[in-house]
Amino acid sequence: MDEKKLERFSGVLGRFAAWWKDYVNVLVLSFTRIARDNVNIMASGMVYSTLIALVPAITFLFAFFSMFGVLQPFIDLLTHFLVETLGIEDGASLVKMLEFYTVNAMSLGVAGLVSFIITSILLINKIYMVMNRIFRTQPRSGTLKRFVTFLTFLIVSAFIIVLLIAANSKLSAWAESTLADNDNLLKQHTGWESFLVILSVWAVLWAMIKFLPNAKIRFRSAAVGATTGCVSVLIASEIFQYVIKSTVSYSVIYGSLASILFVLLYFYIVWYIVMVSSEITYVHQFRPDRGQLKGRPESPLSQITEGMNLLLIVAERYRSGKGATGEKELTRKLAVPTSKLYGYINCLEDGGFLLAVNAQRSAFVPALPLDRILVRDVVSLLYGSLKKDKDDVVTLGEAVAVELEDKGIRGFENINIENLLERL
Repeated sequence: MDEKKLERFSGVLGRFAAWWKDYVNVLVLSFTRIARDNVNIMASGMVYSTLIALVPAITFLFAFFSMFGVLQPFIDLLTHFLVETLGIEDGASLVKMLEFYTVNAMSLGVAGLVSFIITSILLINKIYMVMNRIFRTQPRSGTLKRFVTFLTFLIVSAFIIVLLIAANSKLSAWAESTLADNDNLLKQHTGWESFLVILSVWAVLWAMIKFLPNAKIRFRSAAVGATTGCVSVLIASEIFQYVIKSTVSYSVIYGSLASILFVLLYFYIVWYIVMVSSEITYVHQFRPDRGQLKGRPESPLSQITEGMNLLLIVAERYRSGKGATGEKELTRKLAVPTSKLYGYINCLEDGGFLLAVNAQRSAFVPALPLDRILVRDVVSLLYGSLKKDKDDVVTLGEAVAVELEDKGIRGFENINIENLLERL
């Protein structure tokens, strides 16, 4: 009996070790893609969009919650969150500013409310576009359909918040009336509220990762990204609170403006974590590492043909003075799906032959002068090189591969991309 338990324990421990090793590999590969995808620039853009849509979104929520009688609990919850995150002075001053701007905005009537709903939908559309960029997918066509989808998402999210606030209010009232004489149980109730907040953060992250990209995202992969993001947000919030409490002098210098600066910084941190969580989900599900790139099912002939054609299209457009080549043009001319296209793009970027010129990585130019891009180097990158001498060959398979490389790839000698374009 003890041996069976030991075997089961060893099996569970082995599976956990394998999962943890795989998770670390996913993290390593994800962080190598952060700079390539310009996550910091995308997070900065989301901060700007959030700042523009902040007052309209809160105005919509104020109007929506007023209809259900949960406006004051929402304000109390928002005040509690901002005070805990930014400190008493900055959090309270920010709440006052939001209430002031929101009351003025609500006085605009139905037309103003509709315009604010549109602004909030534009923020969701921005998140949608960024998510699809990370997952290498094309956004859904049809502006009206997307508008209706985002509006439905906004209303459903508001209903969920209403239910959570109503449930929390009833739970708080019950706890105060029932557990008033028992401090220990009352503290446990407070801990349960914190757990609900954490669960809500996880659910929001999971829903964004699962449903916003125009791709089939597995529950497990979305859960890995959401869990990593949720833990990161909690740790970042604790560090942020400590830093804010340690820099009281900024409030003395900037006054109420300091709260806005701190909010912008916090927005950037949160959006950066959301982008990184999406990268982790993408890597966990699709595994876009070099080994998989070279081991994809198409033949080496197809790999060399499509990769070389991609580089020649970019080089020809750049050589003719038309600038960078966009993703849509490459997809149209090569007739390949976006996910496959970025496999070649990533490979050529890693090899130092291709360079993205915008934050979204949707336009590309040659990374080197055309006369310095040798055909044999590009073919060697796409096909793969053993980098072995004939004396180091051990198996017959290696002998065939080395002979093919020696007689094939190295036979291009000093032909470069400029020479190929001159022959067109």
